[in-house]
Amino acid sequence: MNATGCVPRFDRADQHFSRQLILTRDGCPFASEIRIQSDDSLILSAIDSGAPAAHQMGGIYSEVLMQTRLSAFSLKNRNSASENKHLSRRFVCVEQSALTHAELTEDLIRCSDILRGFGQTLVIALNTLPLSMDSFTDKKNVLHNVFLLKDHGIEIAFDGFDIYDESIETYTTLNLFDYIKISISTLDLDLELTGNPDLFNRLYERMILQAHNNKVCFIADSVEHAASHVLARALPFDYFQGSHYSPAENL
Repeated sequence: MNATGCVPRFDRADQHFSRQLILTRDGCPFASEIRIQSDDSLILSAIDSGAPAAHQMGGIYSEVLMQTRLSAFSLKNRNSASENKHLSRRFVCVEQSALTHAELTEDLIRCSDILRGFGQTLVIALNTLPLSMDSFTDKKNVLHNVFLLKDHGIEIAFDGFDIYDESIETYTTLNLFDYIKISISTLDLDLELTGNPDLFNRLYERMILQAHNNKVCFIADSVEHAASHVLARALPFDYFQGSHYSPAENL
């Protein structure tokens, strides 16, 4: 079930790309997601504390977008194949601080235009909420660029949902997110530690409300084994992701 396509490998020994499918409830491929990883963890989450400079990250994102375009192009003439005919989205994980830069925003818009020519839609996955930054100017630039992306038909996913954090409601009422990803492994641990069925019921009601009022689609992320699959299927998720369905493919 892994995404297909021949793409060049990013050649830094400590950094690599991984790609994984996102499936519908009936098991059809819906999207392919690409992440930047380093030492088995997202390098994106460590940008502020360390090492890659802005120009380095610009080069890495350029490589990510090139791989995204090539992968989409490789499927252009193979959409009749049962595995790929439903694959309509390309998720790219982006650190929110990178969206303070107009250059990346322009690159994303260009990539989106190319993907649209292949009959696919670009989705940007953010791992933190846009207003979590300290600088007011940075917050303003990020929000401006996010809405600019949406104006150009790019969809936005939130990749850091916390059931205990109510601040996400602000963004859903703004219709900022098209998708919300929820880590099933984290949720499973929370349910096990609390032993409280009210937590499950509260999440179920929030998901139903968001889907109805704001047309948000939910993705069950990190579904790693059969027990996680059972939990994910019991909740109103639209899409599913994890090694239980499709192991991540290192590029």
